[in-house]
Amino acid sequence: MKRLIITMISAALLSLQLGGCSFDYSSSESRESSAEVSYSSDDVYETIASALSEYESLTHYSAKLSQDTIDEAVRKLQHFHPEYFWLNGYTTTSTSDSTVIDFMTLNDYSSDELRTMHTELITAADSVISQIPAGSSDYDKALFVHDYIVSSTAYATEKRGLNYNGLWGNAYGCLVDGSAVCQGYAEAFSLIMQRLGIECGVCTGQSDRGSHAWNYVKIDGAYYWVDATWDDPEAEGDGGSKLRHNYFMIDDELLLRTRTLGDTQYFVPRCSTMDRNYFVMKNAYLRGYFPEEVGRVLAENADTGIAEIMFADEASFRSAVDGLFEGQEIWDLSGYAELGYTLSYSYDDKMYVLQINY
Repeated sequence: MKRLIITMISAALLSLQLGGCSFDYSSSESRESSAEVSYSSDDVYETIASALSEYESLTHYSAKLSQDTIDEAVRKLQHFHPEYFWLNGYTTTSTSDSTVIDFMTLNDYSSDELRTMHTELITAADSVISQIPAGSSDYDKALFVHDYIVSSTAYATEKRGLNYNGLWGNAYGCLVDGSAVCQGYAEAFSLIMQRLGIECGVCTGQSDRGSHAWNYVKIDGAYYWVDATWDDPEAEGDGGSKLRHNYFMIDDELLLRTRTLGDTQYFVPRCSTMDRNYFVMKNAYLRGYFPEEVGRVLAENADTGIAEIMFADEASFRSAVDGLFEGQEIWDLSGYAELGYTLSYSYDDKMYVLQINY
């Protein structure tokens, strides 16, 4: 006699409410698979992805799948398909020689509704891509998308800590609704990068501000970390400040100053170079406090009146903050750029970044 086993996988696996970050993952299937005796996680992934593309929720397998196989397939789906925004947990029903995976749909959207919303999401992503200047390098494309997401997304502060999932935790919330938490920022960035043919994914873990999600991206053959959420002043409760790039294209050492990676990730790259770091590319990465170098950065950014500077070590950073503002040395640099009475500054003492608005 066959024993029927039903396993409920809560939304916590597919959609995590972590420190205000709603992790919404996508995958949904319903298609009769071939009568194989065994399935690899890649087989299961392909079946699920195919079903999701048709807005189906069920997939069938003529073998009893292990939970490890299913989990690995779902992680791969989450990694490669942030456009399937509607998944909200799943159940598995198994016997000794069969398995059915049934994905739950966020807000119980119908297939027709999902088709329309999916089209809206892809249209929004492609609209961002269409605005990227012709001839842009992969670095410039990533920078454009980062800045677009930060500037166009309202951080959904009121959704932090909720014990249920919503559109604010996925790419649809970010790109279509214009409101998201960290998972939405990260999935939107990943979606657009992937559509540009640039390798990118989402990683999650514990930060010094709670559980969090961010991206990695591969540019010019090397991996870097990107955290669009923490570059959004609104997300940091500082709505009066300007767009930042403190967490754009950073290496492992900088990333791990503020967080640790969770145990379960589809892929974790080694990010060991700063070659394409924002401050390096802008010639604003300083290996010491040299007032004339600060003056040069001010001059080079006089058109925007915003100078962002990263220091290579804490001692240089502290010397700069103390010297420029406590010691009033900033006014000695007025020959480099016009410094008005509205001059202000902010800093990130974990990343050793100083932003001067003038």
